[in-house]
Amino acid sequence: MLIKKVLGFFPRTALIAIVMLIAKIAAAKLVLPTEAMESTSLEHTGNVVLLLLIINVVNELLFGFVVHQSRWRGLPLMLGLAFAFYGVQTLIGQIEAIVFLTPLGERFGAGSVPTLTMPMDFITSQFIIGAAQAVVAAPLAVALLGKIKPDKDEKTGSLFPKFRFPQWLLKLSVVIVLYELLYFGFGYFVAWKNPAVTAFYQGTDPGSFLAQMGNVVTETPTLIPFQAFRALLWAAFALPVISMLRHKPWVGALATGLFLSLPMNIPNIVPNPFMPADVRMAHFIETASSNFIFGVLMFWLLHRSHRSLMDFLRISSGDQEE
Repeated sequence: MLIKKVLGFFPRTALIAIVMLIAKIAAAKLVLPTEAMESTSLEHTGNVVLLLLIINVVNELLFGFVVHQSRWRGLPLMLGLAFAFYGVQTLIGQIEAIVFLTPLGERFGAGSVPTLTMPMDFITSQFIIGAAQAVVAAPLAVALLGKIKPDKDEKTGSLFPKFRFPQWLLKLSVVIVLYELLYFGFGYFVAWKNPAVTAFYQGTDPGSFLAQMGNVVTETPTLIPFQAFRALLWAAFALPVISMLRHKPWVGALATGLFLSLPMNIPNIVPNPFMPADVRMAHFIETASSNFIFGVLMFWLLHRSHRSLMDFLRISSGDQEE
């Protein structure tokens, strides 16, 4: 029985990945600026389609993992999956691209304009391409993986854990602090220590993390509240996945970590005219690792109520939603 399920899972995943790739290419042809299409096709015609297919296979394996483990079914599962995927794969990443890879970066991002800036029409086109993928992939994954019909006997659970307001305030504050520490810590030690990254953003390494944070506070003070806002966005888009899987704490923590780390970051394997390969790889390592840790910790914070630190560390059923 297990072998039969496995043999059925992978062809369906491959089919969803191919449909997802077709949706991406079709949307790109409609909305992507001509210059971006031409520059990519002229320089990297050999492997771009293969890399895009790999990206979609990875995303669909993740979809399949979440759908298979989810206690949600039918329309709630479709909507929750599409909302979460679009948020983490497209919305959060493109918001950061606006801040870091356009002239706004001098004020809000790294404190300087990158050597190559990303046109706003290219960034806005990504919002549409990402939406096309989410709208196609989520319902198809739910249908092909056997979760399209609601189960009357299955307890779906609420989207929001039933925390009292003080606990919500405390937990979201911790989410913000965790994200700020991971973002700036990995950003400095993994990315900013790379000479290619500092050269690309036309910045300098002050020599220590504390000195770097001093530069952030004095030169780009808006970056800290901006990242706090992104932390809350991460939490909002992760909530459907957390709610689907809160009955399986370890599985849910792993799935949330992967969901926050892979969809937004794996596109860095594809060459693009706006960021050199060594910079893309540095950012991939930086954000994939930090987002995975963040996703695991955020699941543990939000999947159920906690009365103390020891209670937080204790493994318990996610069905406790008080």
